[in-house]
Amino acid sequence: MEVNQTNNSDLYYENRKTKESVKTLDKDAFLQIMIAQLRYQDPSSPMDSSKFIEQMAMFTTLEQMTNLNTNMERLYHLQELNHASSLIGKRVNLIAEEEQVIGEVERVTLGENSVNIWVAGHPYSLDQVISVERGVTDEPEELPEVPDSGDEPPVDDTTEGEPIPDETGGTDQQTETTEPTEPIE
Repeated sequence: MEVNQTNNSDLYYENRKTKESVKTLDKDAFLQIMIAQLRYQDPSSPMDSSKFIEQMAMFTTLEQMTNLNTNMERLYHLQELNHASSLIGKRVNLIAEEEQVIGEVERVTLGENSVNIWVAGHPYSLDQVISVERGVTDEPEELPEVPDSGDEPPVDDTTEGEPIPDETGGTDQQTETTEPTEPIE
């Protein structure tokens, strides 16, 4: 009679999850190292209190730097979202998969790690934009008139030289100047 091998070790190692090695130390690893130092210190010569305080200060500094980095990343994403929002309704020229796409930005969405603009129903990254133009409108845009660049400012001559009414309804002998005055109550 033939006997088959019944060893499950091959199955165990194939299904076993491997733990990925950590290449950088975070604040949890730092805290675990410090706790291990306290737990395994020699009772006859305990850790110097100044070294303990120094390690606590380093831990606090590490935690503050981590929080600052997180807040800076949040600020960056909000600034990117603000920039992308300013593109809504504008015509953009972008490169997507070796093709040039030109169209009006319809909307903006915030993904996990990036901000996307939508052109012609498709999302694109802000990194793909190569130029931005004013949006196309049906009506021509009217630009405001710019006053002459002469030495004297323009004068409103509609009230100059007209008599100023006094409190009784009559007119005072003074004439209005170009500077507005308010009545004293």
